[in-house]
Amino acid sequence: MHARVTQFSELLADLAVKDIKVWVEGDRLRCSAPAGAMTTELRDQLQGRKGEIIAFLNMATAAATQQPAIIPLQSRGTRTPIYAVPGHVGAPFSFSDLSKHLGGDQPFYALQPPGFDGQSTPMDRVEDIAEYFARQIIQYQPVGPYIIAGYCSGGPTAFELAKILAKRGADVPCVALFGPLHPSTHQEFLRLLYFTAWGTIRSVRRSVAKLPTFGARLRYFGSRLRERALMPLVRKEPVTTDPVLASRALLKSTAMTAFRRYTPTPYAGRLCIFLPNKAWLRSGAAPHRWRLVAPDAEFYFGPDDCDEVSMLEEPDAPAVAELYRRATQKLGD
Repeated sequence: MHARVTQFSELLADLAVKDIKVWVEGDRLRCSAPAGAMTTELRDQLQGRKGEIIAFLNMATAAATQQPAIIPLQSRGTRTPIYAVPGHVGAPFSFSDLSKHLGGDQPFYALQPPGFDGQSTPMDRVEDIAEYFARQIIQYQPVGPYIIAGYCSGGPTAFELAKILAKRGADVPCVALFGPLHPSTHQEFLRLLYFTAWGTIRSVRRSVAKLPTFGARLRYFGSRLRERALMPLVRKEPVTTDPVLASRALLKSTAMTAFRRYTPTPYAGRLCIFLPNKAWLRSGAAPHRWRLVAPDAEFYFGPDDCDEVSMLEEPDAPAVAELYRRATQKLGD
């Protein structure tokens, strides 16, 4: 099935580049194209494979309803597909830059959690979210292998998802966690306090380093101090009435509840942990604690100036993509 999906995804992608639109009306395939865009080759493909294309489009329409968790960022490619869990805000397109820099031969699917669409109800247990993703993946691609990835607080869900798939006999050659937070980061108050302070200090240092003069740095510090001093005096904003913002806020709080409740258990598969920089080991995120449940976990470090907040985005995405390639080369993938 996966090869067939990839084949027709490539054809539709070629049509989309030329602004050629195809759709199904009943049992007929409809098409509209700008002048000169429809080549003889494309016309022959549409005519010769009309039945298959109609079936594929109907399947894709059904999949959009039946598999709302699967968001294709890159459908082409022959390498082992990646299924990636986003952080606690649940934004699947946070993986867009990373997917682009992994190249056109790497299928990449982001996983959209329940509640992100504003229609379904968020789940407050990592185990339940992982089970939901496992069902969606198996429906979409019944046979592995699968590489499971997770970012930030989505790391525990990715870890649990890989365990579920492996227990059901699926081939999971690698679990890739990008800047993962261990649940203990938010379970221990002093650790959370240290993690928050560490992140603030790193952010201030980066901002100061970009300022050209001593005077500019003094003004920056002054503005930060004024913000801190005025913070208790600022009246809290009223609760939003925007339904989209309200649903996202509910998803965020529910996801963090699930994250805090989760306790990882041993996993025998391959675990690769990609940290933005070596300093992240001292951040309070407790990445070393993943070795308590996966003793052979491998660590890969980005450059010193890699920003942990946006490590999957530009300009850091290329460096992180290179780390991933280095790790998967060991698999012969």
